[in-house]
Amino acid sequence: MSKNYWIKIMLGFLLLPVILSGQTTSAKQAKAKMPKLVVGIVVDQMRYDYIFRYWDKLSNDGFKRLVSTGFFCKNTSYNYVPTYTGPGHTSIYTGTFPAVHGIIANEWYDKKTGKIMYCTDDNAVTSTGSTSIAGLMSPKNMLVTTIGDELRLHTLQQSKVIGISLKDRASILPAGHSANAAYWFDGLTGDFISSSHYLKELPQWVNDFNAKKLATSYLSKGWNTMLPIDKYTESTADNVPFESAPNKKDLPVFPYEYTSYIEKQKFEIIKATPYGNSITKDLAIAALKAEKLGKGSFTDMLCVSFSSTDYVGHSYGPKSVEIEDVYLRLDLDLKELFAALDVEVGKGNYTLFLTADHGAAEVPAYLQQQKIPAGLVEEDKVENELKKFLFSEFGDSLVLNVSNQQVFLNHKVMQTKKMDITNVQKKAADFLLTMDGIAEAYLGDDMKRFSYTSNSFKALLQNGYNHKRSGDVMFRFNVAYFEAYMKKGTTHGAEFSYDTHVPLLFYGWGIKPGSTVESINITDIAPTICSLLNIPFPNGCTGKPIKAILDK
Repeated sequence: MSKNYWIKIMLGFLLLPVILSGQTTSAKQAKAKMPKLVVGIVVDQMRYDYIFRYWDKLSNDGFKRLVSTGFFCKNTSYNYVPTYTGPGHTSIYTGTFPAVHGIIANEWYDKKTGKIMYCTDDNAVTSTGSTSIAGLMSPKNMLVTTIGDELRLHTLQQSKVIGISLKDRASILPAGHSANAAYWFDGLTGDFISSSHYLKELPQWVNDFNAKKLATSYLSKGWNTMLPIDKYTESTADNVPFESAPNKKDLPVFPYEYTSYIEKQKFEIIKATPYGNSITKDLAIAALKAEKLGKGSFTDMLCVSFSSTDYVGHSYGPKSVEIEDVYLRLDLDLKELFAALDVEVGKGNYTLFLTADHGAAEVPAYLQQQKIPAGLVEEDKVENELKKFLFSEFGDSLVLNVSNQQVFLNHKVMQTKKMDITNVQKKAADFLLTMDGIAEAYLGDDMKRFSYTSNSFKALLQNGYNHKRSGDVMFRFNVAYFEAYMKKGTTHGAEFSYDTHVPLLFYGWGIKPGSTVESINITDIAPTICSLLNIPFPNGCTGKPIKAILDK
């Protein structure tokens, strides 16, 4: 061999340590180019218009901070129905819709057992931090992984993932199957608890937090408006006939007091006050500090859901003084949370997103005052009338359950009597269309056989239709109509923009300031965050990364 060949070999050996050193440095740099913490914030029942509706009264360091220095996706919508809390939180963190992840509602009729299944029910676990049944919960009904699950898998369980909310489903479903912990509020004790799915006993810092009895402290203040009541110019009058007070006052007007609830230890009432958000914020900050989130070698994740906005919204409606006051106070809670993140993790070291699990309808009685079509539908009446009709047609009522605007038929009877199931579905759907307030009805068989275009109501229904868990017939109400169990106040669940159009803001590490009006689906959040983290998408993900954020 030539002399030059051996010279090249010797130079290669001499340069090898330098090359390896460079590769190691590059690997460290690649690892370093990650946020220390991802924070997911979901505001329950937050309509898209609220930020701008209350803009002039917001602080500069809460919602406005995200809008002015973050990235605002102004045309973000849910791409399925029904728009409820359980499916909403699941879709945000899994990147897919109920047809895939299986959480088709907050609760649904279980065709196997004939009973109602709550989305996080799990009798195989035990309560942690409580002797009540409030801890018999887990994510077992969710069929896919979350962002947090993929983060934990990617780092061989070295990343920490924690979920926090007043609602069990709003902490469990975002955190996922393999999270370190999920904590939710037990209204019987006023404490935050968990389940044995995550923990056999509460960490000492949670016990210390519970020992402060903050629920009592907050409720003892009562609830009055933060500003003089005449300043709430974005709301209707304080006393209107279509609002209801959760504490059963004669009139839904300020001020509210909760002394009797404290005496009777009925702490559940805190959920229907702004203090439910405040105590959630307090626990989130306590977790941030005690768990040293964002201070390890791997990216951590904190999932926080503010639920009081939903409880207050249901009772008083979107034009109430109460909902305005809750949002002004939530703005200050966010300001405090952001400040804690800046101190504990450092500005520019965390990535944060904020969105909502659904919107809210205007109160029908309010719309009727404005001469706008709106109304209520009694689902019990729908079920009774449908049973009578099917009995007259087939000699059997055939209806096992009507819920979530779905009809569940008795397949055993239909098979025994050799009925044409599709024909029964069609007869039921045609009859539903004769009832006031019902706009359309669809066959479950059609959901299984056909594929609908993405911009149609049928496509939204199909995305929410799980072949094993959903019903035989789906129906939808007229625009601005909803189920009459809410005689006053409002609800959600529809496929219309007031329920599907929600705010979406990204902020912090890896996020350039700006905004977009391009159409974005709620299922696009998870793949966007996973792309920033360079980890696999959740295993059932059907969403796509948001280019406007990632293209730099």
